[in-house]
Amino acid sequence: MDPKDRRKHPRYEATFQVDLLNMGDDPSVSQFEAIIHGVAMDVSRQGMRVKVPYNVPVGSMLSIILYSEQGGESLCLCEVMWRQDELGEPVYGVFTRSWSKLDARLAKIFESMEAGTSQAA
Repeated sequence: MDPKDRRKHPRYEATFQVDLLNMGDDPSVSQFEAIIHGVAMDVSRQGMRVKVPYNVPVGSMLSIILYSEQGGESLCLCEVMWRQDELGEPVYGVFTRSWSKLDARLAKIFESMEAGTSQAA
């Protein structure tokens, strides 16, 4: 079975800039201080695929700030579910445990997708 078939929430295929707070899992980065810049390549209410130069093991928790093109930002706590390398750079599949802030525009996109209609960002 294709893993996408098991998803409860559809993925919004778009590129978002993200910042990750180092939660202490990567010893090469100062703990709780450094912000690591990356890109989310798709996002849903319960997860996203993130490309970021950060070395964390599966099972780690990440605090992610997601920026929309229109200037909005969302903040979530995620768990790393898988990791693979693409062109020598780590790509992570993360499960969103909770959104402490969800940009209204992104929330509207999620609602539209979950209802089966299409809406651009």
